[in-house]
Amino acid sequence: MRSNETITRLVFVALVAALLAGMIWHFAQLRPAPGADGALVDFDAFYLAGQLVAEGRAAQAYDPVVMRSLQEGLIDRDGFMPWTYPPQFDLVVVLLQLVPRGLAYALFVGLTLAAYLWLLARLSGPQLPKVLLSILPPVCVTIAVGQNSFLIAALMAGFVLLSLQGRAGAGWPLGLLVIKPHLGIGLGVHAALSRRWPVVGIATGVVLASSALATLLLGPGIWPAFRLAVETAQQALSADFYPFFRMTSSYALFRSLGASAGLAMAGQIATALLACGAVTLAVLRHWPLRHSLAVACFASIPVSPYVYDYDMAILGVGFALIARDLAARCSATEDILILALFWVAGGWGMAHALGMAGLSWEDGSAAARATLSFGAAAYLLLLALIGRILSRPAPA
Repeated sequence: MRSNETITRLVFVALVAALLAGMIWHFAQLRPAPGADGALVDFDAFYLAGQLVAEGRAAQAYDPVVMRSLQEGLIDRDGFMPWTYPPQFDLVVVLLQLVPRGLAYALFVGLTLAAYLWLLARLSGPQLPKVLLSILPPVCVTIAVGQNSFLIAALMAGFVLLSLQGRAGAGWPLGLLVIKPHLGIGLGVHAALSRRWPVVGIATGVVLASSALATLLLGPGIWPAFRLAVETAQQALSADFYPFFRMTSSYALFRSLGASAGLAMAGQIATALLACGAVTLAVLRHWPLRHSLAVACFASIPVSPYVYDYDMAILGVGFALIARDLAARCSATEDILILALFWVAGGWGMAHALGMAGLSWEDGSAAARATLSFGAAAYLLLLALIGRILSRPAPA
């Protein structure tokens, strides 16, 4: 019986891996160059920013006028994707210029996905099929748009795995999360409260060294440009520039419910404090290490208002840590409910976007503004359900 279960798990994982590889191949062929199919996705913003960096114009990537001009020159449509990543990520995207866009996409998404899945397998063990099934929607979204969620998730998983082994090297992936720093806050809080000072020291050193390298290679002017882009993004958030229906933050939920920008931000700050408080509680009460690390992973999502459906792929790290304990405590109904909430949290935005595919840009934008951020609501319900289940005593 155990042998049959192992074979079933292996077959399922192999089928999912084949599906994901096929998706990567499809999108690499569909978009051999930015805008090739009449649309731009997130990876195209990476590629265009890398082009500007390669041309010695890195600071211009943070200029919304320049980025809008580049993108509108490729497709005839209003709207654009601004560039607000830290300069350290500029040093990553410039490497994409070494090969054509289609191949760059396949290598970037394929290699980071492979690293993530390998680490997930290390963390989840026999629970890998359940973990994969739960995060399948945001994984597919990430592949479709070419985001960096697999890279972020792999860094988080690397931190967690090294932390479970008690190794100071966990500071390396923690420091590298500077490329998307808000998603590393929960892990940083965990390391600091656990007094793992070698880890904190290495992470701090990585951040400082990478900042110095970015300054050396891109010039000191890169930092004022980055700061201005962040300020512009904050203004755009208040002006409802971003599609709230695809965002999974408390801010997006409150705004989609009709709250003012100020009230929504107050709700976001409260949620972020609660998330950090949960990490604090887990560490100071000496919860099992896998549980407290899972809390730190889950807490990374509620911290920032800038969180999208594709970012939910990182939830696989936290789920992998507690999947076995959840399975031992939850009923079949709760198991199905957990899966459903995972799928809504990570897949609602893209499902709704696909439903608007036939609409004009104006009608689609209007429909997007009228749609609630169900993904954010589902995520909060998911956290509550997981917390309730884990609070039960372990079965004898």
